[in-house]
Amino acid sequence: MKHSCNTFTQGDEKGIAGQARNDSSLRMKQNQLKKGSMLLFTLVVLFFSSCVEGYKDEITWTSNVKNVTLESPEADKITIKFSADGSEQTIEWPLVPGAGGYLLSVYNMDDPNTPLPIGEENQIVDGISVKRQATEDTRYKVVIKALGNPKNNNKEAESATEKLYDNMLAVTAIIPNGTNLSNYFASNPIPASNTELCYELVAGGNYTMNGNIPIGLTSVTFRGDKTDHSKLVITDGSFVNDGAGFKLKFIDMDYANFTGTATNAVIYMNPTLNPEAPLSEGGFVVVPTTSPVAIQSCKITGLKYYLFYDNGKKYAIGTFLIKDCIIGRSVNQNAAEIRFGAGMVKDMTLTTSTFYSEQADGSNRFCQISAGHVGNVKPATETWANGSLTITNSTFYQVDKTSQSFNSNGAMRQAGDRITIQNSIFVNSFNQEAIRRFRSSNTVPVFTGGYNSYWFDGAFPTNEVTHAQGDNSGTHFEIDPQLTYLGNGEFKLSGAAQVAALTGDPRWLPAK
Repeated sequence: MKHSCNTFTQGDEKGIAGQARNDSSLRMKQNQLKKGSMLLFTLVVLFFSSCVEGYKDEITWTSNVKNVTLESPEADKITIKFSADGSEQTIEWPLVPGAGGYLLSVYNMDDPNTPLPIGEENQIVDGISVKRQATEDTRYKVVIKALGNPKNNNKEAESATEKLYDNMLAVTAIIPNGTNLSNYFASNPIPASNTELCYELVAGGNYTMNGNIPIGLTSVTFRGDKTDHSKLVITDGSFVNDGAGFKLKFIDMDYANFTGTATNAVIYMNPTLNPEAPLSEGGFVVVPTTSPVAIQSCKITGLKYYLFYDNGKKYAIGTFLIKDCIIGRSVNQNAAEIRFGAGMVKDMTLTTSTFYSEQADGSNRFCQISAGHVGNVKPATETWANGSLTITNSTFYQVDKTSQSFNSNGAMRQAGDRITIQNSIFVNSFNQEAIRRFRSSNTVPVFTGGYNSYWFDGAFPTNEVTHAQGDNSGTHFEIDPQLTYLGNGEFKLSGAAQVAALTGDPRWLPAK
């Protein structure tokens, strides 16, 4: 609404005041006139204020919906948007005319029998959106009920609306319980696809594998159930990757009876380069940073050979991730568990995981990168100037006790490379020089340490901090973390300092 801004001039009251100076009745009229003038002046000021730029009238909207029983928002009109980093979700719904607000709850539904509230349960919301925390690969439910409005005699909805949703990759196929995966994919090869495919194993299901599973150049996720992991017994074979993103999630993998050769790996890069895979300027088959090679929330036991092996070919992995895993070896071999013979990795992250060996012996390396550095790759669509190695909140027990944690001939040694090792526990691992070797005895890369624990044969290994390329953070612990192996990849952490600082794999911290 536009106001016409006119000039207002008060009348001259001086003559009237002079005539009534000695007349009490006129004085009374004068006072009344002054009061009226002041009121009029106030109205004029408010009127002119509405013409000042930037002033906005406060308008109270009143619904014309009255004397009704409301209905909750329809499920298909409730929308959920996840933030780019996946840490937050925004839930929105359409306005219900006449409502006096909304009663809202959001639940984690990974275990449908035990919904877990996210944020305030039964929150009264005066608006049409809320924000909640989010985590990847999670099933959710939102419950919204329109509340009544006594002012308009509107009654609350008789029932709430429930909407189930998730932030998980859409399923390509569900593989039946009891399936031999090697036979399944021999009959149902993974097709070429420009979008990531997802093969889902049923919750608590039991599967076997006795031969290679080729994934080609298609990005693929093999996913079990988050709260009831699928079980996979592997007696032979590997997941063979031609140069694509690849993820294993929520699967317990048993290698105890594995009979394959010493070159087998959980993730095995194809020794024959796919002619359809384009090469970078540096001659590498590049798996971009946006398509991780990852093992997440898996338990791997009885491992005899490689966890990852590039077969001595020039594969360049942009993002290599091990997260929330338990990875255990039954015996050590004379080769690294993570082995890049001719290939390269840009960003490697090991987080909230446990690595252990049933035998306290050594192998060649935990991780070895033999050729060059990140700058040699030269991808066509990304800039690979520097690399990073990140280890956080992880536990190492009897891992390569008499050998080394890391070795390279250039990788993670360049100016601008970053090595971060924090909040982790090393017990009887890496021959008392875990940090020096992860740093490649080199001070050129940026190193960030903090709150790590080192314990070797019942004592604090001083070399971990006194060496020039050791842990120089000054925040390390020199006391026994009291890490006890319970068998079958399970541990107990009792060290008071480590527990108080919440270090190591979080799953071994005492229950609160």
